[in-house]
Amino acid sequence: MKKLFIIIGFISAILAVIIAVTPLSNLAIAPIIVAFFSGLIILFISKKEKSKTKTIQYIYLLTIIALSLTIYKAVFNTTEIGDTEQLEQREEENLKDSKEILDDIEIDENL
Repeated sequence: MKKLFIIIGFISAILAVIIAVTPLSNLAIAPIIVAFFSGLIILFISKKEKSKTKTIQYIYLLTIIALSLTIYKAVFNTTEIGDTEQLEQREEENLKDSKEILDDIEIDENL
């Protein structure tokens, strides 16, 4: 049972670090939560068995690294809005084109 949670903890912690480095860093929250809870479960199991907790430290270290990267990216990355005038012009052109296409369509009323 303990080995299962150790494996789940390590996999989710490593996955969280990998996702935290990518531009999709907001998705790293789910593996961070899984790694945290698996670390807690391993901690309780280790306390009952009175065994070493070195693996828990590694899982929490990776989790903290992933969490700090995710928070850093969320705070310091800003989305820049480009030139909206071009988008508005395209939208107006599309609207005009749509009206012209609708005007050109002849509807046969004999149906």
